[in-house]
Amino acid sequence: MALEAVAGGALTFDAGPHVYTLDGVRVRSVTQNLRKVGLINFDGIPPAILEAAQLRGTRVHQAIHYYNEHDLDVAAFNLEFPALAGYLQSWIGLMESGRFVTHFCEHRLACRRPRFAGTLDWLGTVDGHAAIIDFATGHPADAAKHLQTAAYVMAAREWAHELGEEQLREFIDAHPFIARYSVRLNKAGTLPTLQPYRDPRDYTVFRLIADTIAVVDETKPKSQPWDWQADFADAA
Repeated sequence: MALEAVAGGALTFDAGPHVYTLDGVRVRSVTQNLRKVGLINFDGIPPAILEAAQLRGTRVHQAIHYYNEHDLDVAAFNLEFPALAGYLQSWIGLMESGRFVTHFCEHRLACRRPRFAGTLDWLGTVDGHAAIIDFATGHPADAAKHLQTAAYVMAAREWAHELGEEQLREFIDAHPFIARYSVRLNKAGTLPTLQPYRDPRDYTVFRLIADTIAVVDETKPKSQPWDWQADFADAA
């Protein structure tokens, strides 16, 4: 699969192995940093179940992305993936409330200090106030969504200054404060559960994690190279 270039080529993403490259150097994603320190850990889940959950999450994320861009045939999706139709309807119900206005969805971004990259699920306004939302088809706590959302806010504020990100910069400049939520989509199609994250320490915690991992990567003996293939084996 060809690399997807972002912001003038400074950031690229290879969806196959799920590898981000920033300024020509591979960088860990938000979730890969959290997996590295054990805050996201699915080791106890049978591989078949984990693979099915990852595939479910990927398909639902894609469907929501296309729906938000008014480019999804909802009936066709429901027919092809009947087991996933409820998750999509759960999001549609939320959007039809009129409280949520999409500005960015599935948007690639990165941060250089500390160095990490990622793809935010949704950035827009809720009741007129800026908010970032991370979707989940499982329990948000299992994926440390409080730290994920903090990382995406950090990255969005920095990445907004990249060439080609003028719309993101305009949004960030207009909204000094960005609220953070996870949304647990319901299989039954009912309205999802919103979990707000208000602890400002989340930013400090993620920065410490990313900085520490970066220092270890840079200072470990050359005889112990970074096994990036193992780190990038997940599809989060």
